[in-house]
Amino acid sequence: MSNERLARDAGYAMPAHRPYYPPLPTYYRDVRFQLVYFRAEPARLRTFLPEPLEPSAEGLCVAFAIDVPFSSSYGPFHEAGIQIQCTLEGQSAFFNSHLYLDNVPAICSGRERWGAPKEYAEVTCEQHNNLFVSRTIKDGVTIMTLTSEIGAPATPDALVPMFPSYRLKLIPQADGPGAALKQIVEASPQEVTTHLLYGGSGTVAFGATVNSDLRPFGPMEEVAAFYQVASYTESYGRVVYDYLKKEAL
Repeated sequence: MSNERLARDAGYAMPAHRPYYPPLPTYYRDVRFQLVYFRAEPARLRTFLPEPLEPSAEGLCVAFAIDVPFSSSYGPFHEAGIQIQCTLEGQSAFFNSHLYLDNVPAICSGRERWGAPKEYAEVTCEQHNNLFVSRTIKDGVTIMTLTSEIGAPATPDALVPMFPSYRLKLIPQADGPGAALKQIVEASPQEVTTHLLYGGSGTVAFGATVNSDLRPFGPMEEVAAFYQVASYTESYGRVVYDYLKKEAL
């Protein structure tokens, strides 16, 4: 235990004398991914995208679930969420609009560092023969159910790249309403090694509570599904748009 005071240029997270999560990078090993690509009504997707992001004309989205058996910073956990294909100043990207997981330090780290929209929820991932099933349960209600077939082996070029992947980072003012910090942040995994990749068909179903309504994502079409096992590294992101500076970086 150090008896020295915190220097002006020291510290990276709260509480400053004993941060709640370790410094980066974080190493993930043998993570199981369930990815279901689907199309939704672009006008409905627009309500989940902050300006100046715009949904793609096709309304492409990805619903996903992740089973993490090992992470160097947070231990094991489960995660599920939604990415919306969009554009920022003409560049194609995905925006992470919803993210649910069952690990509190990982929630705090993701929200504070990158603006990841993480909320606590129960996420289950199960394999039944060649079917992978995940459920996201919020306040006792199942708000997202994914099923996907572990079908034929696939190659990485079969995946629609979900990168760059954006989040909206908001830090509130301490002395009044409004944001002290408001940025679009890009954060993508690094040093990715894919161990397994299988393609097949999939389904998505969305439910709602008063506080968590995913029904606007009701699919017009389910496009494809993938089962992936991969290892990767999580490190620093990049600020791509700063609202308070009113300029793209």
